[in-house]
Amino acid sequence: MRREFYDTLLSPGLWLICALLAALPLFLSGYHLQIVTLALTYAALASAWNIVGGMGGMLSLAHSLFVGIGGMFASALLIRCGINMWVGSLGAAILAAGAGCLVAWIGWRFRLGHLLFALITLAFAEMASIVAMNCEFLGGASGLFLPPDKGRFIAFEFGGMHGTYWVMLLLAAGCIVSNLAVLNLPLGYRLRAVRDNADAAQAIGVPLLRTQVVAMAVSAFLTSIVGSVYARYLSFVDPQLLVSPTLTVEIVLFATVGGLGRPFGPALGALILLPVGEVLRGQFGGALPGLHYFIYGLVVIVVVRFAPRGVLPTINGGWSKFRARRADRIVHAGTNTGVSVTSGAGQN
Repeated sequence: MRREFYDTLLSPGLWLICALLAALPLFLSGYHLQIVTLALTYAALASAWNIVGGMGGMLSLAHSLFVGIGGMFASALLIRCGINMWVGSLGAAILAAGAGCLVAWIGWRFRLGHLLFALITLAFAEMASIVAMNCEFLGGASGLFLPPDKGRFIAFEFGGMHGTYWVMLLLAAGCIVSNLAVLNLPLGYRLRAVRDNADAAQAIGVPLLRTQVVAMAVSAFLTSIVGSVYARYLSFVDPQLLVSPTLTVEIVLFATVGGLGRPFGPALGALILLPVGEVLRGQFGGALPGLHYFIYGLVVIVVVRFAPRGVLPTINGGWSKFRARRADRIVHAGTNTGVSVTSGAGQN
């Protein structure tokens, strides 16, 4: 593991941000806490997707399948079979990892390009949506109602809004740390090599299949766990929400706007865009049908126009330029001072 990984984890600024986020429920109203909890949910999902989409360059549109497995299958095991949801969510995550391995194998076996891989994974998501809508075990189109949240942690209950917020904060932090770890492990180097040029990476000995399968399995596992907690937060498992390909599109949008391939970029994109969308919905949703979507689209266009590489890379680039200019000014000031002192000494 590279030293940068530990330096980042031990950064005082990072721990300060975590402490501020952990204290937010003490100061926010119920409505605003819902928005932030939802933003953390998408921050976790976007970070999990970033492992394959940002680092590996695999444009997967099947992640709603993994969310659905975590949310619907674990809930169905609880309702239909009485299996503890902790056990059910772990089993669902393993199943999602297996599904991710299958998707990655298909992409490798048929040498699918980026566009074809995206279409194949979208087809998987659509098929999963049809199965969920017609499977009685999963609740069908009517969905499933989970038992009331009474705060029994052993029963996968977190004590309402505040408890769910802190659990989701831990999950988002875990997904970001997983990004950091993958980025600094040999897997991260192999993923970036495959993303930049798969043929060249394979020619120098990078195991293409194993790299893509492991990355997809990790991403699907994390996504499924987040899906289980999200279902518990909603208390109602709705297949039109959890298994909808639209969910994946939102995840990809947040990750892209935040900054692909960066450990903090996708989470930043979700924490910026989702609250903006919810605020616009609250302010303009009832004024004119679709107005808030129009304004939200304009906001996304402006962000993409002025930060084409993502918000985080743009901020980092601007900060680096500022520091470089500041260093140049200090050097020039020191040089000018030295010249004036020398001139004065010569005159005396």
